[in-house]
Amino acid sequence: MAHTPKLLVVTDLDGTLLDHHNYSFQAAVPALERLERLGIPVILNTSKTAAELAPLRAQLNNHTPFVVENGAALFWPPEVDPSPQAEEHHTGAAPGYRMQAFGANRAQILSALTQIRRDTGLKLEGFANWDVATLMDHTGLDGDSAEQALERQFSEPLLWQGSSSDLKTLKRAVEGYGLKLLMGGRFLHVVGHSDKGRCLAPLRQAYARHWAMEGGELPLVIALGDGDNDVAMLELAEHPVLVRSPVNPPPNLSDATRARTLVTERCGPQGWNDTINLLLDQYRFP
Repeated sequence: MAHTPKLLVVTDLDGTLLDHHNYSFQAAVPALERLERLGIPVILNTSKTAAELAPLRAQLNNHTPFVVENGAALFWPPEVDPSPQAEEHHTGAAPGYRMQAFGANRAQILSALTQIRRDTGLKLEGFANWDVATLMDHTGLDGDSAEQALERQFSEPLLWQGSSSDLKTLKRAVEGYGLKLLMGGRFLHVVGHSDKGRCLAPLRQAYARHWAMEGGELPLVIALGDGDNDVAMLELAEHPVLVRSPVNPPPNLSDATRARTLVTERCGPQGWNDTINLLLDQYRFP
């Protein structure tokens, strides 16, 4: 690791940068401050909505691109030249940002789920069925955070309580509508054909332009996650980091990815902090 590369850090939030139990990132602050000092972007790649991310991005002083709802859309800040596919997006959650959508919109997903309920008789209960108070009960979120979590554009999280046989039935049904299932840390997400890995190519290309990298060189990606919905991102990163979870088993990675994956010793933001500092030390960053 003699050559000092350009790096992008792309990270999941719940259970990874944020503590699974209290949603705090305090244990990761030393590594976050080091990344900021080095000018290495931290790109949030989460199942959360743009509205949910707004206060967290403010707390983190984060002004980089960010990815919402399990890879369904990538938001580009004015400072970074976006993909040509990005469109102007006027939202209170990210004023001045442009949005590049990868997946189906929520209206299409809810319409499909209504029909699937009729066809299969499955009990499918999710965010669309809940008010703010109910979501607070299920997640421990405060009222403002729960309200922001309900402002979804590209996905529907379900509280899954069915059998493994029912899950296979649901998987077949959603695939019939061109959708898919992703298991997150707390909910089963119904999404379009997007995933957390789709953003990596446009991010690499945009930052190569932004940094005027020559000879076709692209930034290397450190990707950190803890769940099944992080696998696509981890598989495509040069440095996949599996953050240990206090509650969930590790996701299944391909043999090739597992061979180069770092697994944190500590859980959540403690493990995040340890491993970011380890990788920066290996590259001899100050």
